[in-house]
Amino acid sequence: MRNREYLSYFNLSSDPFTREIGVERLLMLPSVERSLAAAELLVETRGIGLMTGRSGTGKSCILRLLIDRLQPGLYKSYYVCHTSVAIVEFYTHLCDAFGLDSGHRRASMFRAIKEHILSLRSSSRIHPVLIIDEAHLLNNDILAEIRLLTNFHTDSLNALTVLLCGNEHLPRRFGLSILESLASSITVSISVDSLPKEETCTYIETRLSECGASAPLITRNALELIHQASGGTMRAIGTITTASLRKAYLSKSKQVEAEHVQSVLQR
Repeated sequence: MRNREYLSYFNLSSDPFTREIGVERLLMLPSVERSLAAAELLVETRGIGLMTGRSGTGKSCILRLLIDRLQPGLYKSYYVCHTSVAIVEFYTHLCDAFGLDSGHRRASMFRAIKEHILSLRSSSRIHPVLIIDEAHLLNNDILAEIRLLTNFHTDSLNALTVLLCGNEHLPRRFGLSILESLASSITVSISVDSLPKEETCTYIETRLSECGASAPLITRNALELIHQASGGTMRAIGTITTASLRKAYLSKSKQVEAEHVQSVLQR
């Protein structure tokens, strides 16, 4: 089935659940707002933060919103996701993110990063925000090293904000002695949870409406079944809803019924 066929059938202008959705169209659900507010507090207080949650719960969405909201004249974001590496490789990726060319030795790269961070503060009064995604893939030595990146100050404040983003298992590792210093430095901890039922329904209906749906395309029973089956995780919600729309199209139904969702779940 061509993607455009089922979209046209339901008068949808685009895929409602595409991962390429523009940041300006990301839906500000209450749970998303709360997590975003906590992340913004971290930036303002200039600490080390931890954002964790199951895969598909919307962590990437919150990171995109945070980066988009950072005021350009005051903050600059740096995003790193190359995490399953050794320490030297990790510093190489950091230097790439900061736009630095400082050789291949840990000491020289650390010095270059430190000087760059301090120069941002002294010359342009810009505060850098380092976002490390998929942080659960970092080994303990690298996690311990992150504390050193914030271990220098200007005006009695951290010169760098660090936000570690990873899966729900990451916090367990902070009980290890090697990570004791990092754990004690975390000032904001954000748990990105699954959406409650009403937010799941709002999320689906709003995404469909923004793509052109002029009437409810999914019955209440079907919405509740999607929530139950997805566990409230955004990625699963989108996957199940898209497949259910396709099922409804194939059966020439103008609405997604619970039976269409059940058919998808039984595959």
